Amino acid sequence: MHRTIKLLLKMALWSFISLSLILFCIKILAYIKATPSEKMWNENNTCYAITYIPNYKPFGGVGLVLRLFSNQSFFVVYDKTGEKIKSSAWHFWEYQFSDLVAPEWSGIDFLYPSDSGFSGWTLPECKK
Repeated sequence: MHRTIKLLLKMALWSFISLSLILFCIKILAYIKATPSEKMWNENNTCYAITYIPNYKPFGGVGLVLRLFSNQSFFVVYDKTGEKIKSSAWHFWEYQFSDLVAPEWSGIDFLYPSDSGFSGWTLPECKK
């Protein structure tokens, strides 16, 4: 009886770990296949930010369920040559969205809407 319970617990643990890895891989693929939505230049035209929408459609029902518990969008800032400076893609601890409030530039600060109000970065690379 003790061995049976131990075996069941091990199977449950491995199932949980396997499912978590599969869902994490789907999340990564959805971010890699994300669709660019909006491009915003800063005032000096030295940097721009793009809003991306993760694409969960190729993953069917699992992707739709995962989408319910994931960020609606994420934001990436690039310099004028197209080199990536910052990304909010892997900030899983905050919920990011772009449908109700737009992201914005304030000098060298880029601010994007999140569940805590606004989040963002000060980017000295974006000075004139």
